[in-house]
Amino acid sequence: MKQFLLIVFLLTGLVGVEAQIASGEKLTGNIEGTDIKGNAVNIFADLDAGKTVVLDVFATWCGPCWSFHNAGVLKELNKLLGPTGTNQIRIYAIEGDARTPEGHLYKQVAGTSTVPSSLGDWTKDVDYGIVNSDAYNTLLKIAFFPTLYVIRPDRTVLEMGSFRYNPQIWQKALVPTAAKDLVFSTKLEDRTFCSTAVYNQKPKVINMGTSTITAGSVELLLNTTKSSVNLSAPLGVFQEAEVPFTNKTIIQPTDVTVTIKNLDGVADEADDLSTLTCKYVQPKVIEKKMTLKVTTDFYPGEFSWNLKDNKNRTLKSATYRPGNADADGGGGDDANKEFVYDIDITNTDINCLTMTLLDSYGDGNTAFNPSTHPVPGVEFLDAAGNVIKPKLLSEYNYQSTTKSFAQAVITSSLADQDFVENLRVYPNPATDILSIDMTLRSGLDFEIFITDVMGAQVTNVSKNTNFIPVGNLTTGVYFLNVRTSDGLYTHKFTKM
Repeated sequence: MKQFLLIVFLLTGLVGVEAQIASGEKLTGNIEGTDIKGNAVNIFADLDAGKTVVLDVFATWCGPCWSFHNAGVLKELNKLLGPTGTNQIRIYAIEGDARTPEGHLYKQVAGTSTVPSSLGDWTKDVDYGIVNSDAYNTLLKIAFFPTLYVIRPDRTVLEMGSFRYNPQIWQKALVPTAAKDLVFSTKLEDRTFCSTAVYNQKPKVINMGTSTITAGSVELLLNTTKSSVNLSAPLGVFQEAEVPFTNKTIIQPTDVTVTIKNLDGVADEADDLSTLTCKYVQPKVIEKKMTLKVTTDFYPGEFSWNLKDNKNRTLKSATYRPGNADADGGGGDDANKEFVYDIDITNTDINCLTMTLLDSYGDGNTAFNPSTHPVPGVEFLDAAGNVIKPKLLSEYNYQSTTKSFAQAVITSSLADQDFVENLRVYPNPATDILSIDMTLRSGLDFEIFITDVMGAQVTNVSKNTNFIPVGNLTTGVYFLNVRTSDGLYTHKFTKM
């Protein structure tokens, strides 16, 4: 397994272990003993005293465990909510690999064939208890490191793995503020498309309150079109549910907003976790040249891509060289690096470009540290260097080895439409008014409007006029769109 990845590792050496405790279940047994300083540990006593307990079950060799440890999340929570803060919680870190001795907690140690390594001093600046024991792995159903649990005084458990870097979820889990508190537990992703797209994202919600929610409604807003769905099943504390939106067809750039509206007949109190947003954008390539910027992760040898047009012709493809930093080909000259490619588009019958990214290992491009490495992904730029498709979350957070996961498709307006005999805009760059000198095929009515480089419409539609106000636009590159019954023609200009 790659020890660099910021994902969980499967544990070795455990036999017959079930999946970890599901969120919403009750903890059935106690954890008693002493920590490495000789202090008594009894979490049932803590829970009975009204304290919420946090358990961080880790291994000294585990890369994701070390990343989370160094992020200082638990140190900060302990400072704010622990014994020297508001005294509402207790935190215990449990080193759960039987092969690693206690001495590995205090310093970096190289591993051997029988004893795994230690990545550093796990005790530095830690004020909460650290326990060196694998005796609790079966009770806690430890299937991987790190496993993070929040346990409320009534013994209800929340598995925090996917939320471990989310301070708002931590706060709600540890210090509930309402009996019924439904929040989103997943996010929406920005998408790109050519002519049409399908909104098929189904975010999840989780009950972070203190009592069961029997019904709720969630609203979907696509630009100005609203719809809503009801959550059908009751949700106990810490239980999740998928919001069952039906698929929606998208034919224009769309702002998406999803909002929790109602809980058991009462309007939901809005906060940062009750609303999600994303965009479906329709970027455009105008010139016959464009630039690709492709950024790799720590394992470049697993990564490849191809750029094709709508006729399935490959315009460009690339593979990358593995390194020798570890047995999986990590590191090397191609790791965590931005590559720049000039793309010449010679055919004029293109109306869509599709970028497909492949990862042979099947974990996407997730091996990077965002504080020190560039974020993996793909940018499309026009000939002037303006970004027309930014990097997307989905371009590193994917799991399939073959899936074309990024809707990296670009509409192309390379060939002049024959209904436009000539077109000139002035002044260019424009400041307040963009004037249009245009000759169309005789008798054609037309509409004009302006879009930005992401394809989003930024002005109203005007009919049969030769000017359009641009004073309210910010500085940048835009496209004048001329639409007739025969088609759409696009012309680039700059706003000063």
